[in-house]
Amino acid sequence: MRFGNFFRLIFLLLILPASMVFTSCLQKGDMAIQQGSAYFQRKQFDLAETAFKMALDVECSYPKEYIYVLISNCYSQRGEYDGAIEWRNKALEIREDAENYVNLGLIYRLKNDETTAEQMYKKALELAPDDGGVYGSIASLYLSQDRIDEAIPLFEKCLELNPRMPVVYADLAVCYARKGRFDEAEEMLSFAHKMKVDRYDEFRSEIDALEKDAGYRREGV
Repeated sequence: MRFGNFFRLIFLLLILPASMVFTSCLQKGDMAIQQGSAYFQRKQFDLAETAFKMALDVECSYPKEYIYVLISNCYSQRGEYDGAIEWRNKALEIREDAENYVNLGLIYRLKNDETTAEQMYKKALELAPDDGGVYGSIASLYLSQDRIDEAIPLFEKCLELNPRMPVVYADLAVCYARKGRFDEAEEMLSFAHKMKVDRYDEFRSEIDALEKDAGYRREGV
């Protein structure tokens, strides 16, 4: 299965940012969250999981659904996707959240269950119809399935809502190139390049190959 590059970017949502390592704590549960976050940053996911679960059993200022997500992240990082899904669903039982549905979609994609992944993304869209990232997640799935006609308007909507996502410009360039819309593909890829998109050479190579097959010659080449 070919994952879209937007998916690789969004998968970083499963990893705790440095800001999650809390520097102040008042209760035992807060101390456990702090310690678990430190373990997570060191990629000691078993120890992080133990600390986060400890926070569930003592006084803690963090809501349970938040801790469930932290535990889910530990499972995700170990590649234990069924466990990750179980804990994210626990969080959703308390409060429906678009970001949780997006991350569930990513986990289902890792399990090669793209049908359920699409369902999760659509639930996220119902909750957050103005979130560009959700449109990008669905579009990435469609791109990986070569559902280009469906992916294009979603990538376009993503950029309309959030124009500062380099990988989306690059993925949209690939979509345009696959449809033979090479002038538009070049424009999008140029935007992505100016924004210093990761793996630019990969995008350039795929589009070059499509242009060569179609006999397209871009300006200056």
